[in-house]
Amino acid sequence: MEKQGNPILQHPYLPGLIMFVLAVIVGLFVFHDYGMCWDEPYQRAPAILSYNYIMHGSQDLFIKKSDNHGAGFEILLVFIEKLMKLNDSRDIYMMRRIVSNIFFLGSVFAAYVLIYKLFKNRFLACLGFFMLAFMPRMFAHSFYNTKDIPFVAMVIVIFAVCQAAFEKDKSWLFLMLGFACGYATSIRIMGIMFALFILLFLAADIVFKVVRKEKATKQFIHVLLFTVGFLLLLYIPWPFIWKHPIKLFLESFGKMSHYAWTGGLLFDGQIMMSDKPLPWTYFPTWFMITVPELWLLAGLVGIGWLSYDFFKRPKVYIQNTYERNFLLYLFSFFAPVISVIFLHSVIYDDWRHLYFVYPPFVFMGLYFINKFINGKYAKIVQGVCVLQAAVVILFMVQNHPFEEVYFNNLVSHEEESLRNKYDMEYWGCSFKQGLDYLVENDTSRHMHVCCEYKTMLDNNIMLLHKEDRGRFQFTMFDTADYYMSNFRLHPQDYPGTNIVYQAQVLNSTIFRVYKLKGTPNVKLR
Repeated sequence: MEKQGNPILQHPYLPGLIMFVLAVIVGLFVFHDYGMCWDEPYQRAPAILSYNYIMHGSQDLFIKKSDNHGAGFEILLVFIEKLMKLNDSRDIYMMRRIVSNIFFLGSVFAAYVLIYKLFKNRFLACLGFFMLAFMPRMFAHSFYNTKDIPFVAMVIVIFAVCQAAFEKDKSWLFLMLGFACGYATSIRIMGIMFALFILLFLAADIVFKVVRKEKATKQFIHVLLFTVGFLLLLYIPWPFIWKHPIKLFLESFGKMSHYAWTGGLLFDGQIMMSDKPLPWTYFPTWFMITVPELWLLAGLVGIGWLSYDFFKRPKVYIQNTYERNFLLYLFSFFAPVISVIFLHSVIYDDWRHLYFVYPPFVFMGLYFINKFINGKYAKIVQGVCVLQAAVVILFMVQNHPFEEVYFNNLVSHEEESLRNKYDMEYWGCSFKQGLDYLVENDTSRHMHVCCEYKTMLDNNIMLLHKEDRGRFQFTMFDTADYYMSNFRLHPQDYPGTNIVYQAQVLNSTIFRVYKLKGTPNVKLR
């Protein structure tokens, strides 16, 4: 009689759990390396107002002009901040990095579980985990982007709960699905799109029941519970709309669907203004040049293969079947992309506003890879996937902590080519490295610094240790000791030649510190 193996070691979710733990450990080792992006204080400010309204009844939330497009994740961070009694800026923002990264990685573990349920293959589930957790740009953003990445995380959770709810047909799971969609919408208003997709699927189930002359009572209960869950987790984390729920939600929806941001961006070598329609190629180009090549190829072929299968057997995909999960992914990728292109919606800073289309793209890529994973080409397919993963990891290690400036090989990496064509380190996180360098290499009690955007400097000074913050003061060029630049909207070199620090990614400079007075005895880094 053969001995049974350890059931724990044989559990299909164990590899995903191991990957999750390892990814969390990596995050705990590197979270302090990332600078502060332009938007972080602006994101936290309205959440503080929401907290004061909830806990102290302050009306500043409705009086002060602030961005109230959704506080779902930010208010969670503020409650943690208050529970931990954090008062120092460095402590507050370091906590936010840890929580944000773990929140994202938790959703990626949910993706592992979902992928295993869809394909019953641990290699594919591990590959999917890697494609999501270690997509270079999103990996870096998971520490400091508390808008787009938490929404990406909730989209993944929606997909995972949706698969379980429709497969098991349990009412409580539809309540959970409503919670997931509601909370996602409290983070970004676009979450309502996923709620509509699910309601369409529920409506289709009701129609099929009626056509077959079967009772649809359970499906109506599912609709009711889903709607209740959606409304609860939409409104509870969003205090701004408590007083007039319908009116203020519709106002917020209108503002965010036509967000009035005016600024410049660099695309294909040209500086463009956001108040004028961007070329329809803006998102497709950014997407094509910033997703690792194999993942891009698999996703595009997967979309084609899945579309062919859908048009060949549409009824199978519309009914409550395994295939309908992939119809949801197809909708979730194309609906927002088509909307942005045809409505000329304002998007900027690469394609971060549409990062949430990447998970469904990954799932469709796995749909294609799954066609070959069990056949005679299995070893070749696995080997190529591992090779692509290794190339991605090599880039991330070599260019840490600037993974957000990843570009694939579909665009030139010649000297300064990327800097002259596309926005690179647009959020100013690299100012942290510049400040750290000056702290270590300049013994002056006070340093006067000049830069294009004071916000980038002020934000990253908050990440310094207390004793070093007062050493830096923003000043005009004529009286500055140092000039810092991340080249946003200024891809050309500056005339100064006394460069004391610079950071490069893929042969393009993303940040420099110029010494304006004297000649320091420091090495170029």
